[in-house]
Amino acid sequence: MGVLTRPNWRHAVPLLLFLLSLPAVAVAQAPSAAELARGKYVFGATGGCGCHTVPKQPANAGGRRYDGPFGTVYSSNITPDKETGIGNWTDEQIITATRLGRRPNGERLIPVHPYTTFNGMAADDLKALVAFLRSVPPVKRQNQPKKITVPMFESVFLPAWLAAFAPRETAPTSVPTTGVARGEYLVRAVGHCGECHTPRTMTMATDNSRFLAGNPKGPEDSEVPNITPDKTTGLQWSEEEIADYLGSGNKPDGDVAGGLMGEVIEGTLSGYKDLTKADRLAIAKYLKTLPPIKNKIGK
Repeated sequence: MGVLTRPNWRHAVPLLLFLLSLPAVAVAQAPSAAELARGKYVFGATGGCGCHTVPKQPANAGGRRYDGPFGTVYSSNITPDKETGIGNWTDEQIITATRLGRRPNGERLIPVHPYTTFNGMAADDLKALVAFLRSVPPVKRQNQPKKITVPMFESVFLPAWLAAFAPRETAPTSVPTTGVARGEYLVRAVGHCGECHTPRTMTMATDNSRFLAGNPKGPEDSEVPNITPDKTTGLQWSEEEIADYLGSGNKPDGDVAGGLMGEVIEGTLSGYKDLTKADRLAIAKYLKTLPPIKNKIGK
């Protein structure tokens, strides 16, 4: 029969001290319900990231086609699928793609994705948006390769264009919460309204000297109206009418929003219709502060 021995604490104590000195391993915490709700709200304020959804197909699964003078691109799968989506991307990599247009492998995104505008989104909103993107159902759908027809477009012309002509927004240190400042943030950065409503120059950059003055040949060859407060060619609705339109798609004359505007109001998993009335009024108030620009769109 063996002899019971007393534990040798002289060896155990140094080991315990060593273990306590090791750096703590960070454990990722699941986002709170409040953060997910905020992320969904930000997602809706972008118009539901509709560019990443083919109508009547799974949300965020990509595959929507966009033709340009450089060729054809297809939107990416941004569901959290680990093989075909962004499931293996880190939060920082998703934010870098959103703000700076860079994939994890360093590849530059074609600025059909409005990263030059999303660069103005606040860090807290982007963090919540990423949390929400991770919460949607993953969809296994391979991305379609782009078809660039202009030689050296990605290696020479695109970097030069971005350096010389791309618009640049500045992210606020904190998210504006009320009034005109809130409306400006939602219009310029999150809602990226200028991408459609601002005419473009010969270089295809937005002509920000005529910000939101309408575009006779917008996305998908659509006519996009002038929403500056010009009294003859611009938006002449009241603040209440603008807010109601953003929430319902109903125009004061009884018509309804169609085309891409109808899509962003309805959204995918959420859209402009899910904005609070306070935010929709903030947008309206901001639009009323714009310099009126005479620019007739359509007949």
